[in-house]
Amino acid sequence: MTDQPLYLRIADEIAADIRSGRLAEGKRVPSTRQIVRDRGVAMATATKVIGALRAAGLVETIPGSGTTVRRRNEPAAVRTRRAGLTKREIVEAGVRIADADGLPFVTMRRVADSLEVSTMALYRHVPNKQDLTLAMADSVFAAVRLPDIPLTAWRPRLDAAAHQFWAVFSRHPWSAEVLSISRPQLVPNMLPLAEWSLSTLRAMGFGTHDMLCAHINLFAHVRGMALAQLTEAQAEKDTGMSADEWMRRHDRILRQQAGSAGHPRLACVIREPFDFDLDTVFEYGLQRLLDGIDARRHALDHQRPSRN
Repeated sequence: MTDQPLYLRIADEIAADIRSGRLAEGKRVPSTRQIVRDRGVAMATATKVIGALRAAGLVETIPGSGTTVRRRNEPAAVRTRRAGLTKREIVEAGVRIADADGLPFVTMRRVADSLEVSTMALYRHVPNKQDLTLAMADSVFAAVRLPDIPLTAWRPRLDAAAHQFWAVFSRHPWSAEVLSISRPQLVPNMLPLAEWSLSTLRAMGFGTHDMLCAHINLFAHVRGMALAQLTEAQAEKDTGMSADEWMRRHDRILRQQAGSAGHPRLACVIREPFDFDLDTVFEYGLQRLLDGIDARRHALDHQRPSRN
């Protein structure tokens, strides 16, 4: 038990009260504020407690009523009244859960509970969670609209494609977890972005090898920074501190360690003020990648035989 995260230990205690009947069906469970007050934990921890109970199917959040113990023996009409359930409704419910709590909390049971249907009702539309998360990722790219930029304006086109990915990942950070670099998945609403990037690179005179390497590196940069953004958001929830606040709190220790370890450049960098903004870091990396692609374009131009 001591190896369990604190939020899971608290969730287990509340779950035991639910299973024993001390917290009856339909009764409110301790709110996040109550957990913070009674347990002396951070709000982020209390939020994860409620999330774990929801993921286990023990509680449900009802607008205007708070979080209550889920009723297990609902009348059959409640569970079957959504006869017209569609895949789109299921996907949208999954997106809402992922946006609010993160991808690990998207389970078939929780999606079903949010739609007031049985879990089995979902399988008529999505065979498993993997297919559901892919459909969720596809849905968040549906609104992407590429700008009207001439094919010859290669840098603005590649820049626009990268920023379209970055915008989607910023709104739905979990979607970066779904998508793979080495094992591309069929995500229909992403195909226009891929075609836009590859056709731009082809118009620059790149062969297949250069096209794919450039395209993959651009996508990997955006996805990697999105995952860093996701990790930072989780760290901020867990600690209650932004990256800048965390650095200020640990500044003295970091300086001491860097100085005592005999790393003067590291110590110098730590002393200098730095605004740790991931949007800025993302933009810096993207522009340096585009600089590299431009350098490769010039190198290929020089390698081509002269027409004179």
